[in-house]
Amino acid sequence: MERVLKTFLDLAAIDSETYHEGELAAYVSRAAREAGFEPYMDNAGKAIGGEVGNLYIGLPARGVDAPPLIFSSHMDTVSPGKGVEPVFQGERIVSGGKTILGADCKAGVAVIIELMFLSAEGKLQHGPLEMLLTVAEEKQLQGVRHLEKDRLKAGHAFVLDGEGGVGTIVNASPTQDNLEFVFHGKAAHAGVEPEKGKNAIFGAAWAISLMRLGRIDSETTANIGIIRGGRAVNIVPDRVVVEGEVRSHDPKKLDEQRKSMVKAALEAEGAVGVGVEVKVERAYEGYRIDAGDPLVLLAREAGKAMGLKMELKSSGGGSDANFLNALGIKSLVLSMGAREPHTTHEYLEARDLPRLVRLCSEIAASAGRLRMAR
Repeated sequence: MERVLKTFLDLAAIDSETYHEGELAAYVSRAAREAGFEPYMDNAGKAIGGEVGNLYIGLPARGVDAPPLIFSSHMDTVSPGKGVEPVFQGERIVSGGKTILGADCKAGVAVIIELMFLSAEGKLQHGPLEMLLTVAEEKQLQGVRHLEKDRLKAGHAFVLDGEGGVGTIVNASPTQDNLEFVFHGKAAHAGVEPEKGKNAIFGAAWAISLMRLGRIDSETTANIGIIRGGRAVNIVPDRVVVEGEVRSHDPKKLDEQRKSMVKAALEAEGAVGVGVEVKVERAYEGYRIDAGDPLVLLAREAGKAMGLKMELKSSGGGSDANFLNALGIKSLVLSMGAREPHTTHEYLEARDLPRLVRLCSEIAASAGRLRMAR
């Protein structure tokens, strides 16, 4: 427990906001070499404009006949994540300043490092393991999109990136589409001749007022999150950019909600005379893994062996597991202890770190069941 806690405290104190994971990647690489394993870094960093790429660390089998298995976590954090000072508050670890803690997802990284040490010390029995540490997960899964799939031999993965206490398995995640609307008006002096202008902000507001946003139903959400436009209060704005998203576990509902938002934007053309450009981009594909799948059963049995009550959960967010599943690597997300992530109130229950180490150890030791399930 002491070692994995110290590792997490070290990691939390390292700045690693998205695109700036270099120092953290160096820490992980040093730990891997200290344990006797050689890390490999791909060129994802160059592709996305970041400092470093994704890390791959292979652990040869130790005493278990099993197919290869991936444990994965991401190295980047959201902001404000510079100058984090992790401190204990009772049994919790919190940020001592006005920053996030970074347990999302440095708790997962700390556990992966501990698994490497345990393997090197002969205290972990497992088949071939592949440790995958990604970059830029918090920015639309950019790092994992550029991974070198041929380096990964495993067909199954556990992504250590779930919110909440250890014992939750995320077996379903939605598909997300991103939307960008560019409203084109006509500039004019707002005090001298406003009638000669066409107000792009008014057009955007008109369109947004027609959109259904928030919780659409139990499987679908929609949001407008960014508006950029205007140059001065005395100029009728001629260009406004509006960005949003729609997510759903149901492809038909996703399609219907996306089309309704596009329709609302286009109606602004006729209503207020502004032009509209629409761009739609698939952020990631959703997935759903059946409760009876061997990968789910493996995690449940591992939790049962250590007295954990394992709970299946459907998530409203995306993770590297979405992209891995789309690549054909069947992947589940395991909760790693972070509470209130992406906020300055984020905290980690200290006991969850050794719990997750043990859960992953039990999974690794029992991974031969995946071969039998075939």
